[in-house]
Amino acid sequence: MTEQAMSRITDVLALAARGAPERWEATLRESFPDDPELVRQGLLWLRADRESAGVDEVPSLGAGDARYQLGVLLDAGATASVWQAHDRTLGRNVAIKIFRADRSGAVDEILAEARAACEVTSDHVVRVLDVHDDGTHRYIVMELIGEYDPRHDGLVPARSAAICRPTSVEEAVRWLLDISRGLHDAHLRNVFHRDLKPANVLITPLSRRARIADFGIAISAERVDTSGLVAGGVRVAGTPEYMAPEQARGLPRGLSPHDVDGRQALVRVDVWGLGALAYDLLAGSPPWQATRDALAWEVAATGQRPPVPARTPTGERVPARLRRIVDKAMAIDPANRYATAAELGRELGAVLERRPTSLDRSPVIRLALWSRRNPQLTMTAIGALALAAAVLVAYVSIRHLRGERAELAAETAKAEIENQELADRMRTTRAELERTEAGLALQVTALDHLRHALAEEQKEYQAIIDAKEHALHDADVATKRLVEQLGEVHSDRDVAEYGRGLYEGFWTSARKDVERLTGERDQVTGERDVARGERDQATKERDAARAARAQAEADRDVARATADQATAERAAAQAELARVSASLRAKEIAPHDASP
Repeated sequence: MTEQAMSRITDVLALAARGAPERWEATLRESFPDDPELVRQGLLWLRADRESAGVDEVPSLGAGDARYQLGVLLDAGATASVWQAHDRTLGRNVAIKIFRADRSGAVDEILAEARAACEVTSDHVVRVLDVHDDGTHRYIVMELIGEYDPRHDGLVPARSAAICRPTSVEEAVRWLLDISRGLHDAHLRNVFHRDLKPANVLITPLSRRARIADFGIAISAERVDTSGLVAGGVRVAGTPEYMAPEQARGLPRGLSPHDVDGRQALVRVDVWGLGALAYDLLAGSPPWQATRDALAWEVAATGQRPPVPARTPTGERVPARLRRIVDKAMAIDPANRYATAAELGRELGAVLERRPTSLDRSPVIRLALWSRRNPQLTMTAIGALALAAAVLVAYVSIRHLRGERAELAAETAKAEIENQELADRMRTTRAELERTEAGLALQVTALDHLRHALAEEQKEYQAIIDAKEHALHDADVATKRLVEQLGEVHSDRDVAEYGRGLYEGFWTSARKDVERLTGERDQVTGERDVARGERDQATKERDAARAARAQAEADRDVARATADQATAERAAAQAELARVSASLRAKEIAPHDASP
């Protein structure tokens, strides 16, 4: 240990020594929360220092010195110290609690209760072997709780639960079960503890079993001084941080374990103490704590205790089943607590054995606990259920597959019918397409014939136009020839003038004929364009083509008639030209005949 650590420990001890003895342990726990062994040793130093004035290093037992040889100091308090001793008569090790020389009523009461506790024989209780009081030397001889440790080659004494804390929630429950059994054994002898707390529970070092110490005889600086709290016929006694509410408010002075109601009240005070002890082991702190405005026993008298935490200081989860048990054991109303310590022990045993308690009424919780108690049966049941589920799933799957197969077959048949109908519609459509193609081919053939006919007609139109142009050309040639002939006739002016007049009239008539023929040619050209338009219209509609063809034939007839008329007119013109020529010749011959 370093010099700095020793200096800190010295300062803490000096600070605690200046305070009241009942605050020593709280001060040390606040200073060294993670070192309970150092807290215990510090308490021993403080108490030894307080008792050192006028006290020998090893106290005397008077006549008991011949039988008991004191050894190691195990614990020390304000009014007594506990020593390990050897019983020379029986050859065994014992623990002796030696009281201070000053005499008080509290010590007398403790000795009386210790004599009553001698009758308590239990594997879970530190047995009181002897009580000695000769007026000067007063001490109690108790069973020494310890186990042989081969590693240390010696007996290792048990330590209190205030120093030796449980390593798990399960271990805390085992300790509480041992204590409840010890309480029940004591209650069967009408002995009641009334001051259960971690400091009054001893834990064996190797087997880590719990045993109750100090039945009604716990004395320390933490114990309430009953002489200052007696008023109105009530008495307050016990450790304030662990008191039952009715105990903090004061129990009747005439409370007797031989009375039914009194005995029931004392039993339920110890049941509360067991619940408070469970609270401390699980929460790491007592249920009641002093505040700025009130002492711990005054807070206890109000009955407003905190709930049991869901997790321990180390972070382990506290089962809800256990929290409900602790809550019931610490019920504010004594009538709502467990009736006996044995009943509370059965509940704790049920928690350890994973059996349902009286508070576990849910079928789900009971089934879960049964499963944890019977893992093989549970696995078998789970396997059977899994197999049944698999069979059920397989059956449902098969039914589902069969249904799907039937639906698939129905859909297949329906698809085949639809395919057949589609094939029929395809054949019908194909036949209609073939008929349509044949009709279109016929229409194409008809259009080809119409195109051929129109081409023939166009050729005929062109021939007519060529014939008209040839006739006009011939008329021009004849006219030129007539002009030439008229030019030769100059002998007679009048005849010439007359001939010129005739010629001009003829030329005018001929020109009109040419213009008329030109108009007819233009008309024929327009009719050809109309025929072409009718031909285009015929490509769109067959009936219109036929009508166009009929119209074309009518136009052709008209054109032919026109051509015939033009031919007739040309013949008439030629005849008229011949008549004029003959007349001119006759006139030319006549003057020659009259000259003689």
